[in-house]
Amino acid sequence: MRCEIPKTGGKIPYLTSHLSHLVTPLFRGLVVALIFAALPVNPDSAWALMGDTESTFGLDGRLSTTNLLIDNYDFEPFFDDRNTDRTSQNVLRLIAAGRPTEQLHYEVHGVQSYTYSTSRRETGSSLFGTSGTDTRYRSLDATWDWYESSKSLASLWLDRFNLKAALANADITVGRQPITFGKAYFWNPLDIFLPFDPRQFDRDYKAGVDALRMDIPLGSFTGINLISVAGRELDYSGNYVDDGTLNASWYGSALLARTFTTFQGWDMALQGGKVYSGYQLGGGLVGEIGPVETRAEAAYFWAQDSEPLPFPLEGDLVEDSFTGVLGFGHRFENTLTLEIEHFYNGAGDSNDLDASFVRFGSGNILQMSRNLTGFLISYEFEPIITGQFTALYSWDDPSAQIQPIITWSPSNNTELILGASINFGDRPTRDSSGQVKIRSEFGTFPDFYFMQFKLYF
Repeated sequence: MRCEIPKTGGKIPYLTSHLSHLVTPLFRGLVVALIFAALPVNPDSAWALMGDTESTFGLDGRLSTTNLLIDNYDFEPFFDDRNTDRTSQNVLRLIAAGRPTEQLHYEVHGVQSYTYSTSRRETGSSLFGTSGTDTRYRSLDATWDWYESSKSLASLWLDRFNLKAALANADITVGRQPITFGKAYFWNPLDIFLPFDPRQFDRDYKAGVDALRMDIPLGSFTGINLISVAGRELDYSGNYVDDGTLNASWYGSALLARTFTTFQGWDMALQGGKVYSGYQLGGGLVGEIGPVETRAEAAYFWAQDSEPLPFPLEGDLVEDSFTGVLGFGHRFENTLTLEIEHFYNGAGDSNDLDASFVRFGSGNILQMSRNLTGFLISYEFEPIITGQFTALYSWDDPSAQIQPIITWSPSNNTELILGASINFGDRPTRDSSGQVKIRSEFGTFPDFYFMQFKLYF
């Protein structure tokens, strides 16, 4: 995830004072969503644009619009004198895929986005759950920013393009592809290839990385994954250190081996190798204790030589660290789902949140503070209406974030999401020299209210 400027928490009373600013953009977005939802679409079946992706050629995709009202707190270094900001991101994803033979499968995702922001800070950012053009683990710069102004950005890029060959003893996939390891919900120490941010509400598509992957089955639920990923080194702001359309470095690339199996009802995994900016060894365990699903993941990271943090901060941008997560969950027969996880983030430094803030913004750590707990509860009020409430809490600051969400699916190919992200915690300040001082994890981010409509075809 990329964050050009910190987002900090607000308080619930601000909702009343800025209600007039909130109603207009969300009302307009809701009207557009209702118009799309009223289109003559069969509610019992989804439809494709052309062909069938399981045959020789098929074309389908997704059109989404995401509108956000950002409730800024009073802090001039981050927000100037603006009480609110508004962001709108419209994304068209076209997916061409097919299976010309039983052994070959290909996939290409072309994405066109247009983002308008009154501040231009969030353009291309995944912080608010609107996935942008992530650059880590990508050697090919396949993004074309074909229009840019002070508040708008239009980009066209290839998010995936890969070919998979199913051989007798292994599956081999080459090209830009999504790679997901780990089964925790909020934090995944083993999921190193562009993992979702725990606050990200749109998780339909995971960004791809430029990789060569070999999957070797050894038996039922047992196998080996071998992954080689080509990528470049990024600076602390998340930009390429080198220039050019195609490039790669050992520092920015990965060479990873993973093995997994099932023993007495427990899924186990062990992985290790070269990852971005260092080396990792980790493992995971998923199973059930009675009716409760139990998840545990842990990994140790050894950093390569790293550039220093920007002055006046001390230390390196990347450092050795241990991370671990323990989680429990259960889904009841009445659709009520409960999830809770605790995350130990050895890469976070609660005593130096300024350094953690830069590491977090560059994508080198998952959170700023060291000990965090995440809680999720969801319930299907109706088959087409689901409510969800998420809470994240940092024990070290302390600070917290809550995220209530309502999802309405009027048909198989449309979805409307309404929600908010409310943050609590000490706000940043400035010291006598004018330098920004971060005082809490979630208190650094503003509140925001969002509406997203998705149309699948």
